[in-house]
Amino acid sequence: MKGYGIVSQTNYQYTTGAEDQAAQGINDAAHAAGAALRDATAQFREAASDIGARVGRRADDAVDHLADRVQEQPVTSLLIAGGIGLVAGLLLARR
Repeated sequence: MKGYGIVSQTNYQYTTGAEDQAAQGINDAAHAAGAALRDATAQFREAASDIGARVGRRADDAVDHLADRVQEQPVTSLLIAGGIGLVAGLLLARR
């Protein structure tokens, strides 16, 4: 019976070692996944910031262009704005 106890203890040690290795593997994988997620988040944040900056510049350019057109042709701009207001008023009056 003494030999049986040694075998059981040895199996327990191997099992415990395998559990520790599995736990360490899972821990390492979780850290790697966390690092990859942080990197992806940083890249996404940078890309979104770049897109936002480009959209902002384009909007500024559009406003500048519109302001130039209004200054060049104020009567036409006034008639266009009045037409848009009239159409919007007619559409809202239908409700």
